[in-house]
Amino acid sequence: MASASFPGVPVLLVLFFLEINITPSLTQDTEQLIERICRQMEQYGFCSQTFKENLKSPNADIVGLTQITVERALDNATQTHDFIRQLLESTTDPALKSALETCEYSYRLVMEAFQSAAVAFFQKDYDSVEKSESGTPRAEASCVDSLSKMPPNTANPLTERNNQMRILLAMALVSVHELKSIQNNEKFFITTETQMVAGGMAIEGRSEDCGGEC
Repeated sequence: MASASFPGVPVLLVLFFLEINITPSLTQDTEQLIERICRQMEQYGFCSQTFKENLKSPNADIVGLTQITVERALDNATQTHDFIRQLLESTTDPALKSALETCEYSYRLVMEAFQSAAVAFFQKDYDSVEKSESGTPRAEASCVDSLSKMPPNTANPLTERNNQMRILLAMALVSVHELKSIQNNEKFFITTETQMVAGGMAIEGRSEDCGGEC
């Protein structure tokens, strides 16, 4: 039996459209969350791309997005820390070596902070996640400051890495803050609803005790 064909349509083009049709699109809620977080970043494109390239589900909620920020920040800090250690082994410039030593310490602090944040995240202890992350921008900034004090015309080997790290740290802090805000609103709604139900039951009970004449 002859196979079906599409006259005039290249095979690669057909495959391209098939791939588009089976690729799940983000849900509106997920898009809105990403938009709300990334509009607060200095580089919207980097933020949005980071989320979309690491989504585990097209309908990821704020918990899923926060997980992405913890994982990406930890991975970036770990890789940059390793890169700095390699640079320290090869550099002979005293000024650069001094700056890199500061950066090695700074990124070690960031790396350790996100290791703690990752543990707290999987324990659903989001207060501790935020607490662990809170000091990381200051640590990263100390690396940037040390490199800015090098003599003129000295190449900065960490410019792009520091820029990405700074945005990832901001993404992490905004995401966990958003997560806590959403959870607090949900708790308030549940508490209020419970109080209203309990109040209604109490009024009904008093009415029965009074024979409906209270």
